[in-house]
Amino acid sequence: MEREDRLFEACRILFGNDIALSSEFLCYLQDEGVTSAFRKRAMQVHPDKALVSGLSLQRCQDEFVSLQFACETLRRHIASREIRARSVVSPARANTKPIVYPTGLPEEKLLFGRFLYRMGIIQWRQLITALAWQKSGRPRIGELGISLGYLDRHDVVTILRNSVRIGAFGVTAQNMGFLTGKEVRELLLRQKRQEKKIGQFFVEKGLLTRKELLVLLGQCQAHNRRVERLYQK
Repeated sequence: MEREDRLFEACRILFGNDIALSSEFLCYLQDEGVTSAFRKRAMQVHPDKALVSGLSLQRCQDEFVSLQFACETLRRHIASREIRARSVVSPARANTKPIVYPTGLPEEKLLFGRFLYRMGIIQWRQLITALAWQKSGRPRIGELGISLGYLDRHDVVTILRNSVRIGAFGVTAQNMGFLTGKEVRELLLRQKRQEKKIGQFFVEKGLLTRKELLVLLGQCQAHNRRVERLYQK
């Protein structure tokens, strides 16, 4: 269990210094709030933004690493809290180990890497490493746009400079009139098709066998189908 002062420091990194912190705040903190705050701060300090944000690359790297550790700390706190809440001891098993259910899965669709983390199969740092590995083999949308003749290099630089203020590259390009919605969707689809499958990373690193990977993929798909049915009712 994380010390409260470490949790408070992680909250300040993620949510800012103006937030009112208390034990009650930690009790009600949800994974969705952590994810939302992480994404917002990551857009500001991600190393990819160094050239257009005015911050040095080293400062962006340092702040992004601190942000990742803060997010991981709070996620561990939430997961630990959920496990304690879901631990059940039945009268017939009073002298045996409590039945500990898997880390509670949210009632929402999960990407495979996030599914593995929420099931307790991988650590947060391993997920971050896997996502970085996956991203390293993925072509940038700007490069794809240039290769298809939708953009030139000057367009890409202009879009990147404005993406700090507006948001993701595709959204920025569309809002500024460089790309149509159809072109953005096509570029995102091409990018998705060319990226490496995240499950391959865990097999290559010896964290999963291919048989385990297939079983877990099936479980993830079953979870997402169940969530779909819940929202269709």
